[in-house]
Amino acid sequence: MKFKLSLVALILFVVGCASTPTPAPTVAAPTAIPTAIPKPTQAPTNTPLPPTPTTAPTVTPLPPTNTPIPATPTATATNTRVPVTRQPTALPTATQVALKYSAPNLVEPLTGDTRVARRDDFVFVWEPAGDLEANECYLLTLQVKSLVDPQQEHYGEEKYLVQASCDSDIQGGPLRFTVNRRAPAPNYDGLIATADALAGNISSQEYLARWTVQVVLNQDGNLVPLSPPSATGEFRLLNP
Repeated sequence: MKFKLSLVALILFVVGCASTPTPAPTVAAPTAIPTAIPKPTQAPTNTPLPPTPTTAPTVTPLPPTNTPIPATPTATATNTRVPVTRQPTALPTATQVALKYSAPNLVEPLTGDTRVARRDDFVFVWEPAGDLEANECYLLTLQVKSLVDPQQEHYGEEKYLVQASCDSDIQGGPLRFTVNRRAPAPNYDGLIATADALAGNISSQEYLARWTVQVVLNQDGNLVPLSPPSATGEFRLLNP
């Protein structure tokens, strides 16, 4: 009995080993479900609203009328400038200098005397006006006028500061000053030439010589009058 059981068991074992094993069932891998990634939220954009169109005003035509439209008067320009009264311009006032001396008295040549050009020297003589102080002198003015046209003032003129008369006094008596007929200076030849040139370069047959004397203060060449001019002496100058 045991032998039979053992045989049956052996057969079963052999049969079991010889049969094809049944494969295990395949388990399907789980399928991944895609997850949607949320998009970032965008800030709202301020979109400008389109401008509201402005309705053009409706022009209502006026009915034609024959009523004339009055013209607007043109404003006339009015001169609104305030009149300005011009003030007179003040002229500079000459500095008044106190005169210390009276006018000198002329001695010679006398009025009406005659001299001959280029032959005679002019020797002028006058009385002193007083005792002169330092830098006080006599100034002699000489004119030689052409008489080609007596109505015209064609003359040469020269002023001579008489150095020998400076600081002079009355005790010295009459004063003298000589103007030579020709060089050396002082001479009146140049005065005749000036008079002729002004008269059209015409040499006159006769001239009129005029002279005055005055006391002045010599301030480094600036002459300040200290007396009125003397009376004007005149004499004829012939030109043969």
